[in-house]
Amino acid sequence: MNIYYLGPKGSYSEVAAKKIFSKKDYKLISVDEFIDVVEKTKADGIGILGIENSITSSVHTSVDYMFASKINIIGEVMMNIDLYLGAKKNVKLREIKRVLSHPQALLQCSSFIDEHSFQKNKTSSTAAAITQVLDSNDLKSAAIGDAESLKKSGLEILAKNIGNWQKNMTRWIIISKDKKSLERPINKTTYIFKVLHESGSLVKVLTAIASAGGNMTKIESRPVAGTDWEYEFWVDVEVENRKLKALDKAINENTLNFRKIGAYKKGKLYTNNI
Repeated sequence: MNIYYLGPKGSYSEVAAKKIFSKKDYKLISVDEFIDVVEKTKADGIGILGIENSITSSVHTSVDYMFASKINIIGEVMMNIDLYLGAKKNVKLREIKRVLSHPQALLQCSSFIDEHSFQKNKTSSTAAAITQVLDSNDLKSAAIGDAESLKKSGLEILAKNIGNWQKNMTRWIIISKDKKSLERPINKTTYIFKVLHESGSLVKVLTAIASAGGNMTKIESRPVAGTDWEYEFWVDVEVENRKLKALDKAINENTLNFRKIGAYKKGKLYTNNI
């Protein structure tokens, strides 16, 4: 079975994928863009997409692809993210002028970056940033990534735990064209829907979720492209499996364009050690 993740090798997405897909019958394949994960998954495998961070909130690119795609969530994984700064050997922190990393990592380290007046250069992943610094002759550039990947690459760590907050968690969703949950028991579900343009329409949905025994853990609205201020909602709900049908019915009766995009097992929290 092919497992597609946002690469290159050494990215946090690969680390997260390895936490779940450790068996030999799984083949991890890196791709360059979020849309590649979705399209490859539709064709012949399973994908893993970063969906939200506890500091910088949702990864909107992933959310929007999930709204647009007929794809299902079959699982999730969460991981603590500790960010470090690495550069070539014998380079000092005071010599650094530029930092490279994924946009989410740059946001998560904004205080450290601003404190040192670094120029920010965006890359497709933290692993790509490490590779660029390693392959460059520029001794004034450094990469933000995890400690293990920096050490394995040969870069030296200049600063540890540079994130804005000590508790920094990222959540990935496991996606598939099939609906079968990756693991049991099923105790979490995700919905996409619209509501009527009436006073209290969203409150009715939230009340219905609570009445059906659901515990809402995420709600997000996204604009519907090509419309005049119409929005769709993404909602995650923790619920006992025996209450799932009642929850589906309650939400469906109070929404428009109802779509359940996943019923799966709540994810485990891992450390980011490779």
